[in-house]
Amino acid sequence: MTPQFAEYLAHLSNLMLLVSYSVRDILWLRWFAVAAACIVMPYYLAQPQVLWPPVFWGSVFAVINLLQIARIYAERRPVVLGADEQRLYDLTFRTLRPREFVALALLGEWRDGAAGEPIVEHGRPVDALAIAIFGSVQVRRGEHVLGTLAPGEVIGTALVLLGEPAQIEARFVEPSRYMRWPLATLRAFIDKRPDLRDALLRGVNRDLARKLNALAVRDAPEFHRG
Repeated sequence: MTPQFAEYLAHLSNLMLLVSYSVRDILWLRWFAVAAACIVMPYYLAQPQVLWPPVFWGSVFAVINLLQIARIYAERRPVVLGADEQRLYDLTFRTLRPREFVALALLGEWRDGAAGEPIVEHGRPVDALAIAIFGSVQVRRGEHVLGTLAPGEVIGTALVLLGEPAQIEARFVEPSRYMRWPLATLRAFIDKRPDLRDALLRGVNRDLARKLNALAVRDAPEFHRG
């Protein structure tokens, strides 16, 4: 390789770096950075005294970028959800990105509830959040029916926020399928994921707003006259 050709490679490498700084997609930026590192290698090797430090560090940076490229491709793969996961996502978690939802779903456990089975018991603190994908949940205080939660609504939201023993009970009206998240596990997870925590808080706020609106409609004079 002639010294002049090696210099051309050095210029080409720097042009590739210049292009990498102008692109917005991080994936393309890393690909251009890898290409720049590979193109300039012959220039370092063709010197009368091989420039080993740039060769070494250029190789290190190229390997790091290749690992990050592999991670990006893995993250961009389409997420395939099972039937239950897809229904839960459609009912409650459409504000989350599918991959965020998968991370959240992996923390929970699927359970089947029988008709009449309690999901919240009077006098006991709520230690988990649950969402049914099939089957409604009736909420009662003593003999008084407070309301019914449809599939997709979070069970126990307000009680978790209060942190007090439940003064109500909630039971499945019919055979149900639901996901349950232990609070300790859920809190430890979202503390490490502030972006996911914010998205979940928005979902909780919407859930509480829906329930408050339902109570307001139920207790309105028009409702009782009807």
